[in-house]
Amino acid sequence: MSGQEIEDLLKRRAAQRPAGAAPDPLSQLVLQLFDEIEFGLIVCDGSGLLRLTNQAASRELAGAALLLRQDEHLRQAAGSSGDLPGALRLAAQRGLRSLVRLDRGGDRLMASVLPVGAAGAEGQQVLVMLGRRRLCSELGLEMLAASYGLTLAERRVLGALVRGASPREVGQQFAVKQSTVRTQILAIRTKLGTRNIEGLLLRAAEVPPTASALRAVSRDATAQPEQAPAAQERAVA
Repeated sequence: MSGQEIEDLLKRRAAQRPAGAAPDPLSQLVLQLFDEIEFGLIVCDGSGLLRLTNQAASRELAGAALLLRQDEHLRQAAGSSGDLPGALRLAAQRGLRSLVRLDRGGDRLMASVLPVGAAGAEGQQVLVMLGRRRLCSELGLEMLAASYGLTLAERRVLGALVRGASPREVGQQFAVKQSTVRTQILAIRTKLGTRNIEGLLLRAAEVPPTASALRAVSRDATAQPEQAPAAQERAVA
């Protein structure tokens, strides 16, 4: 199912549902599938009017570091580099795909802007895919470590390396000798079948973008956590 088909499905389901009725199972399933993806996914129009955001994107917008929600529109934070509004217009009007590099004060985020549907069509939608803030999610890292049988100490070392720490910094962080850190890294490399630390990082990057099992509270402040799927569906105009 394409992004446009998903969007059309959600619109039809929302239009057909009586006021106050609970969302149907298929619409809930689509939203839940979006939320299981670690990458931020945003569906909007060429002006940035938000149609749909998954949990990862909602967290990014709530942080308002480089992207934010303003009057139900996707906006780029003031003072940040990159031209997201221009990329949205080009995607909606001309069907052009682009990569926007957002940066402000050393905080960086990449966003792929992709047209969904026929270029220039009325109601043209745009899919914005946000890059990872980290090489691998915490849940993905735990799943990777478990699948290779890493010990608790090895998991901690791998997690620190994935977060950008050097072997020396790993030793300082966990108050262990450098010789111990080197032994642990060797054990991790052996289990994962990599030749060096770079290989470990590449292996972590291969983990599918699995979102954390913990779910953020819905952006609708009046909604309870169990009502989050319904609140998300209301974003589909």
